[in-house]
Amino acid sequence: MALNRNTLTLKALDKQVAFALFLFLLSLTLPFLQSRENRIAEEFTVRLFSLGIGPILLLLIPPLMVLVSACITERMHASLIATVATAMGVFSPLLVLTIVGNALVADLGAFARYSPASGMYVYLAAVSILYLMKPKLQTSDKIALFLVVLLVIGMGSIGLFDRFGILLEAKNLGTRLGREILAHIRITGISLLISMVIGIPIAFLAFSNRTVRNIVFPILNVLQTIPGIALFGLLIAPLAALSRAFPILREWGIQGIGNTPAIIALSMYALYPIIRYTFTSLDGIDEQVIQAAKGMGMNSSQLWKIVRLPLATVGILHGVRVALVQTIGNATLAKLIGGDGLGVLVFEGLGQASVDMVLLGMLLIIILTVVCDQLFQILINFFSPTFLKREEH
Repeated sequence: MALNRNTLTLKALDKQVAFALFLFLLSLTLPFLQSRENRIAEEFTVRLFSLGIGPILLLLIPPLMVLVSACITERMHASLIATVATAMGVFSPLLVLTIVGNALVADLGAFARYSPASGMYVYLAAVSILYLMKPKLQTSDKIALFLVVLLVIGMGSIGLFDRFGILLEAKNLGTRLGREILAHIRITGISLLISMVIGIPIAFLAFSNRTVRNIVFPILNVLQTIPGIALFGLLIAPLAALSRAFPILREWGIQGIGNTPAIIALSMYALYPIIRYTFTSLDGIDEQVIQAAKGMGMNSSQLWKIVRLPLATVGILHGVRVALVQTIGNATLAKLIGGDGLGVLVFEGLGQASVDMVLLGMLLIIILTVVCDQLFQILINFFSPTFLKREEH
């Protein structure tokens, strides 16, 4: 049985490697980079095959190394080659992009810029698949990525990224960029806090009372079916009416447009994962554990304090983590009703036909999501019982 499971796992990995290699090859046939005379000018796309043999060979090295690692039976050597291949898969396209891009825009004027095209995105998608194949990043993977980061920083220090479109947009925004990042974090944090303060007690009530459970979950299910932008829009009229009826609310920032309706909508969306995960964590505790605790003489409060809450904490944190990641993404829509945050960059970029500004906003949202997710993973690992950590290893 174990042999069959290992065989199935190897087959799945072979399919993933084959798909990643297919994406590598596909990326070489697509436009790899594009240049513009200014931020809103028409782009000129460049295919890799028109750049000569050097860039092509540089980009072929990582997939060839992946293919070699897949053919090697010795596990240690295969893992080392795969680690180098994935790290080079991150660095090689950036190197090609900067060297070729700077050469392309050298004669296009002071406002010229270069940006990635679809080929580079597909190439990086293949690299991402290789990383996602790994159950856990090894120390060698982390060291290799750290070295890549140092190399990229070194490239930036000698001016190779001076004409990179995304960085030019960041420079043009100046201090406004920092304000929008902080606004996005603030909107997300307030929304998450509100949903936790409301959602966790409701989950406890739903666990203790079947009537509450039968009311809460159908409402949450309906709420989840409402599109995000529709919920944002539905809040404009009632909040505007309240602010007119009670002027003091306007002084507190509660009005039809702005951050307030965005925070309310985001809090409502975040309730579902928090309530669902909290309820499931409490409901999933083995009844034999509860009976054993009662047999030891624990009363109701001791049972909650010593047994239920410690065992449910990890599940509750997972629910908050899911809500956090979801809220960071949904907060992008706040711009559509006059709110702040990184959605400002995305939608202003769309309005101005500036692809680089859109990419800057999306990249920052992705980075913020990944960082918050990793921080919560550390927090969850800290609160996880020792026996669960042993099972994971």
